[in-house]
Amino acid sequence: MGGTKALGLRLVAVAALTVLLGSAGSAQTIPQFADATHLGVTSCAGSTCHGALEPFRNSNVLQNEYVTWSQKDKHSKAYKVLFDERAVRIAKNLGLPNAHTADMCLNCHANNPAQNHRGRQFQVSDGVGCEACHGGAERWIASHSAKSSYGADLKNGLYPTADLRQRAALCVSCHVGSTDKFATHRIMGAGHPRLSFELDTFLALEPVHYRIDEHYRESKPAYTKTQAWSRGQLLAAEAQLRNLEGRLARSQPP
Repeated sequence: MGGTKALGLRLVAVAALTVLLGSAGSAQTIPQFADATHLGVTSCAGSTCHGALEPFRNSNVLQNEYVTWSQKDKHSKAYKVLFDERAVRIAKNLGLPNAHTADMCLNCHANNPAQNHRGRQFQVSDGVGCEACHGGAERWIASHSAKSSYGADLKNGLYPTADLRQRAALCVSCHVGSTDKFATHRIMGAGHPRLSFELDTFLALEPVHYRIDEHYRESKPAYTKTQAWSRGQLLAAEAQLRNLEGRLARSQPP
């Protein structure tokens, strides 16, 4: 009965947000499940690509994105925490051999595409790397390296993180959960921290790895903090509703 009441309340909340904001729209397949090979973070780490020690002058791109990610971004450490004492304890409570090889952990603590979508230099131990958010680089790395237009990269499979709807859907898939990967009550009961997510706050905390200039504004959409907050709330509410519906459906007798 409590689950049904909660489901009803969430339906009302999502309906209200949808009226205010419009439908969240269909989300593109997130990089982990898309049909593209992931080449690994080393494919982005060259000193003339995104591995420069300092931002380039007179460039539309900072060029030091890899260094920012590896030194300042907690996403780069997401895999390593699977070896921590708490992760070992959670895995034991769940009856898993360990956390660092279990898909239910790797799906959010690493870039975990299918085995046949991993290039020779790909390493799951790199954590939540470039392609976890920007998509497997198999087809778009050529146009990207040639400094073609952003539109050309998108056509070749680059995930559209500049689109607030798609960015929110990608973040929510791990920080709230999805039907494909979800921190269930069982996982939390085993000791996993409760998930809490607010898109605008998380974006503010993310180390800046792009330069917003006239070139950026011409090729990519811009959003206010209010739009980021509201879109994140809608997507998170929808994700929680889908997860709740799935749990209720599984709990019903056949």
